[in-house]
Amino acid sequence: MEYRQAVSELFYLQKYAVKLGLDNITALMRLLNDPHKNYAVIHIAGTNGKGSTAFFISAILQAMGLKTGLFTSPHLQDFRERIRVDGRIIGQADVIRFWQEVKDEVLKRKATFFDTTTAMGLDYFSRQKVDAAVVETGLGGRLDSTNIVDSEIAVITPVDFDHQKQLGDTLQKIAAEKAGIIKENCTVFSAKQQPEALQPLKSVKAEKFFYLPEHLRVELKTASLDGMKFDIYDEYNGAVLKNLQTRQVGAYQAENIALAYFAARYFLTANAVSFNEDAFRERLKTAYWPGRLHKVSSEPQIILDVSHNPAGIKTTLNYLSDKTQKDKLHILLGLVEDKSHEEIVDFIAPRCRNIYLTEPETHRKLDGSLLVEAFKKRDKEALFIEKPREAYRLAKSRLKGDETLLVIGSHYLTGAIMTEIENI
Repeated sequence: MEYRQAVSELFYLQKYAVKLGLDNITALMRLLNDPHKNYAVIHIAGTNGKGSTAFFISAILQAMGLKTGLFTSPHLQDFRERIRVDGRIIGQADVIRFWQEVKDEVLKRKATFFDTTTAMGLDYFSRQKVDAAVVETGLGGRLDSTNIVDSEIAVITPVDFDHQKQLGDTLQKIAAEKAGIIKENCTVFSAKQQPEALQPLKSVKAEKFFYLPEHLRVELKTASLDGMKFDIYDEYNGAVLKNLQTRQVGAYQAENIALAYFAARYFLTANAVSFNEDAFRERLKTAYWPGRLHKVSSEPQIILDVSHNPAGIKTTLNYLSDKTQKDKLHILLGLVEDKSHEEIVDFIAPRCRNIYLTEPETHRKLDGSLLVEAFKKRDKEALFIEKPREAYRLAKSRLKGDETLLVIGSHYLTGAIMTEIENI
């Protein structure tokens, strides 16, 4: 079997509807002799910032000498980005081997794409003999395939509205689903939350619960679209880390990094591994999670961002509003079908000059005509080009040197444009 065929067959599993629950993943893990029990796990749930926080936890653990697995989703350009060990993506041969081993069971059970890729990641980490794995949930937490793990640490990033159909129509309900990753024997680290979301998280029985604002303070020193400097005042560990530097952009990324630092440092101490501040600083300078306010061109300025729900898109645009004039901002937008597109359009319409619309490269893409109509209702003209790469080429061709193009709305859109840029 060739790699391309294996990946094609894996993606064909997306024909099975999303099925929340642990029956399939439990069966697959049993078939594989429960590999997820062979290493420590830090489990991440939340609405926004999950991937960034997971990435930085893994980067910190690696900097301290631990062999570390990282499972995230979705990918940007290559399926294998979802599964990494010490920053290196899983090999093609490993994908093929795993798929051949579980294919019959997957098809018999009609296990989902996410069930199967979760099993692949957890099995690969065991085969690679990692010391620890950082595992990001896909959707929710309680019934997410990744919740098969028995984690030492649970990390909850900011909870907001997304996937209401599956998780509930209030922040309390959504937070309760996210809180499902919290086990009695684990320690919980939570980012700053809205009051309605914090209560369900705190109500779950756990070993310890650390609420970031009660223990750490983050102070932004300098910020641009090329990176930032910030300080962390860590009362819990009695440490002050001044002038930390990162290539990531956005005050919210400083908060994600602080949450990652807090959880990772606690994990290291609990496992008798020393925290080395110099190693942390050096890794922070070079570690970069792409697709988050990711500047790929300066003149004209082109920025790629994977924000895909109202809260994330508002945060991104609010950050850019301080650095880009409204009449010089152009937006290329593409969404998937389960997003609150009317709310997103409401926010975007008055905040930019030109709107280009497209459809992300996924079977879950939102029909572009729905976005066109939504902007029309708000008296905002929007040009629809179905294929993302064509839309990008047109939008870029119309930019002046002092203007900005923001590509936003979906990992699938950002990934396609990243590939287009590389091809050019």
